[in-house]
Amino acid sequence: MDKKEFRYQLKLTKLNELKFLSHLDWQNLILKSLRRAGVHFALTEGFNKIPKISFSPALPIFIESECELVNFIAVSPIETDFVEKFHSSTSENLKILALNEFEDNGRRMPSLDNLVQWALYEADLPQNNLLNKTLGILNFEDLRYTVEKCLSSSDLFIEKKTKKGILKQINYKDSIYSAQIIDGKFRFILKTGQSDALPAFRADEFLKYLSGQAQKKDLIFNIRRLSFFDENMAEI
Repeated sequence: MDKKEFRYQLKLTKLNELKFLSHLDWQNLILKSLRRAGVHFALTEGFNKIPKISFSPALPIFIESECELVNFIAVSPIETDFVEKFHSSTSENLKILALNEFEDNGRRMPSLDNLVQWALYEADLPQNNLLNKTLGILNFEDLRYTVEKCLSSSDLFIEKKTKKGILKQINYKDSIYSAQIIDGKFRFILKTGQSDALPAFRADEFLKYLSGQAQKKDLIFNIRRLSFFDENMAEI
């Protein structure tokens, strides 16, 4: 008889100093935190058994988040004080915002990297100046004009280097779902996750493009990921 599985999804924050963690370090931090909170993971089959756990698409360093998702499967139910145990052993910048349990229907849990297809981001506009004078965008009106020009264009090509070291022009135009200024914040929805149809577009690279500095590597923006959406734009 197959053993019953207990399936959970967490929505987590990744704030302040945690934005300096790489995706691999983030994964290791979550695994250790869950184990300290008493989670007994179900393991994959085969010679090298690993916990059955998946993470939402990787967040580039220097970007914060209020919506990081983690799906995991346990061999026993989590304890009633799981959230308290989790928070007691982690940073105050890593908090559980939501905890959901899914029914064991005998099917494999969907990979978050495939389920998540779009993400909403927010960038600060401190003192009406997101991208300073040296970058050519001085205020809200300059930014609005640049965004409108970007969204109305038929193409948005950025030169990228492939894993094989080959330079390639990639068109990200359809990877931008929306972009607008709301209450002194710049909010935009970009393609993320895995898809054969559209390339994923990093939030920091989008802002670099708007600033005319697409190839500049040392620009850092104050960006926060707010929520995820599936292929039908339903919030996850």
